[in-house]
Formats: sequence, structure tokens, C-alpha cells
Amino acid sequence: MFLDKFVRDFQKRIERVPGPGAIFYNIFIKRLLSKLELKIAKDIVYKIKQGTLIDLGSGTGYLSIEIAKRIPKLQIYGIDLSRKMVQIATHNAKGIRNILFKKNNATELPFKDESIDFIVSTGSFHHWKHPVKVFNESYRVLKHNGEAWIYDGCYNLPDKEKVRLIQKYSFFQYLIFSKIQRLHGFDWEEYHTKIKSLLQTTKFKDKLRMELSDGWMKISLKK
Repeated sequence: MFLDKFVRDFQKRIERVPGPGAIFYNIFIKRLLSKLELKIAKDIVYKIKQGTLIDLGSGTGYLSIEIAKRIPKLQIYGIDLSRKMVQIATHNAKGIRNILFKKNNATELPFKDESIDFIVSTGSFHHWKHPVKVFNESYRVLKHNGEAWIYDGCYNLPDKEKVRLIQKYSFFQYLIFSKIQRLHGFDWEEYHTKIKSLLQTTKFKDKLRMELSDGWMKISLKK
């Protein structure tokens, strides 16, 4: 438990994934997350057909690339604090024209007010040092009725959800998955207390909801 807390606190202090970590992530971790991100990409296809989308904490670019391939009329901007992640993502997206990766802080997005149609983020929220600033900055750049889907790890799940995940994947996969969630996310109770209270201090406070999505917590926000 102490090690888990140390890792989570360290991630928040550095906020970005360092170079060696980015390489490890590109080789191993993205395989574990690819099923979720593929599902998210397919869900987004039903929400938007054109315009602009930001992927906050785009990492090695898997989600951005899957969305770009499915929605060619959508311009996608992948934003990440790690220069190495941006380099890897740019390489992975070679040949795809409707996608651009940028090194930038999510608290100061390089976009005009009300210029973005959709925002998505996976596995990044727990890194944010100033989450309220990130949410309010997302609100600033979103167009009226624009949406943001924020996904992050959720551990200590209700027993019913644990059983469902084991039946869907396998007990072994669930064990690996739950360990990743413990290191890269928040406790179920924390989402419904601390995180919920935090969201109420943002500009999205009147239009938000939280729901589980294959063991991940999905925070849906609307301007």
C-alpha cells in the first residue's frame, strides 16, 4: 500500500511521463489499454463526424490515431507534456494527415475560446497537478454544447463490477488490470467524494456525470 501511494504521488509531482517511461509505455502498457481506447474511439464516431478534437495526455497516440482513421473530417490535436511521448506519437501517426501532436500543458491550451468541438482524455487525470485549472481551460476552449470525456483508473470496485470484469476477461487479466488501476487512478469511494466535490468547483459543475466503463471511471462533461 505504501509503494502504491508513493508511485501515485510521484506521478502527480512529475505530471509527465519521462523519456524511458514513454518508451516502456509504447511497448507494453499501450497493449493493456488498447481495448479500452479502441472502444472509446468507436463511441466517439457516434458523437462527432467533423470539427476539432483534443486528446489531453495523448501519450503514444494510440487513441488519437484510431479516432483519426475513423473520422477523416475531424482535425485531432494530441496534447502531452512529455516531449518523448510527442515524438513517439508523431512517429506512430506517420501518414495520417488529420492529426497533430503538440508538447503543451493542459492548463494553458494553445487554442482560441470556443474553438474545439470535443475533448477526450484517458489515464491522464491522476497526473494533473492542477485539475481544476485543466477542467476550466477545457471549458474555455470548448464550443457551446461541446463535450469532454475524461477516463481514469478506478480501483476497489463494487463486487458486482469485479465479477463482471472477471467473467468478461479472466481472473488473471483482472489481477493485472486492477494493479494498473491502483497505480494509475483513484479509489471508487474517492471518486464519489473528493473527485465529485472537486468537479463541483469547476465551470462544468451543472453538466457532469460519472459512470463506470469496463472498470474505468468515465467523467462526462458538457458546456
